[in-house]
Amino acid sequence: MNNTVALLINLPILFLVYLMIYFTQNLSGERHFYGISLNNNYFNKYEFKVLDKRFKLLITLGFIVFAIITLVLIYIFNSYIVASILPILGFCLYQFFIYVYIHNNVKALKNELALNISDLDIEKTNVVFDTEFMNEKNRIIKKFSIWFMIPTIVVVLIGTYVISQYNSIPDIIPTHWGISGKADAFNDKTFISILSQVLMMVGLGGIIYISSVGSLKSRAKLSIDDINKSKKSHLHYLNMLAFTFLILIIGCQVMLIHILISMYNASDVSPMILWPCIIVIILAAIYQTYLYYKSPSKSKDAVYSVDDEDCVWIFGCIYNNNNDPSLFVEKRFGVGWTVNIGTTAGKLLFILPFAILLIILLLI
Repeated sequence: MNNTVALLINLPILFLVYLMIYFTQNLSGERHFYGISLNNNYFNKYEFKVLDKRFKLLITLGFIVFAIITLVLIYIFNSYIVASILPILGFCLYQFFIYVYIHNNVKALKNELALNISDLDIEKTNVVFDTEFMNEKNRIIKKFSIWFMIPTIVVVLIGTYVISQYNSIPDIIPTHWGISGKADAFNDKTFISILSQVLMMVGLGGIIYISSVGSLKSRAKLSIDDINKSKKSHLHYLNMLAFTFLILIIGCQVMLIHILISMYNASDVSPMILWPCIIVIILAAIYQTYLYYKSPSKSKDAVYSVDDEDCVWIFGCIYNNNNDPSLFVEKRFGVGWTVNIGTTAGKLLFILPFAILLIILLLI
């Protein structure tokens, strides 16, 4: 890899991360402002707008700094691998601290203004429970859960087969492939190295499956203004969301399966498989982001629920409520879902990715 190629790969990725962070609040719906429950009518109040502009300014300055670091790593130190990892990780960590800083300022400002303004909080409406709606929601979840399971099982079966055929695997195996699909990093075959690769692929497949099903099960907040219309929009949203999850799972699992087979054969990865999978995953993720942005549960007229309480959130991004059985809830800041670490399953799921990574690092 030369300097120009490294620059054309790493800088656009960093810029994409910057854009996603810059517009995160815009994608967070009409109920929360930097992780704090807030009446949508006050989003444009001067004091809150100042904090929003401050966040975007600090994020922009951070992007410039880490872009310079990327250039230095590429052109001065020729550290292409470090340039592809360190600036992005550093920028993500930087933005988290900036977010926490703005979040705390928003929280303090809300408490201060609440002394004179009575309607700063989201309106606390009655909870709506519709049996017919819940039955239809559960039917959709059950149907797609079965579809999600099929590619996940295939990954497990292929991973098991690879381990069982250990003696047939070449002595030198590829551990990394470039954008062209050509293997560019190799390692001596050991049972531990094969096992760690299989565990990583199967573990990723399992996490994707659990996250997809759990996200579909997250709380739906109907609108009391028009129940029937709200039910239809929620069910349509759930169907489309489940379909995009299915596309994402198929794309991810096909790529994982192909990587396992390529490792088993000590061969290159086919660009004809790799790039279509990547494109499908990106397009599905973009459409899912749009769906999430239009989520009926994020609208200002959605009913109030337990996860709208500020006290059950840590920094407005970590949900910790042992009185709520929900495993997943929608994020307050950004797109997607987060686990409820107040539940035992939530704690396990929260630490699982770190545990898998640690085990793999110890095995290598």
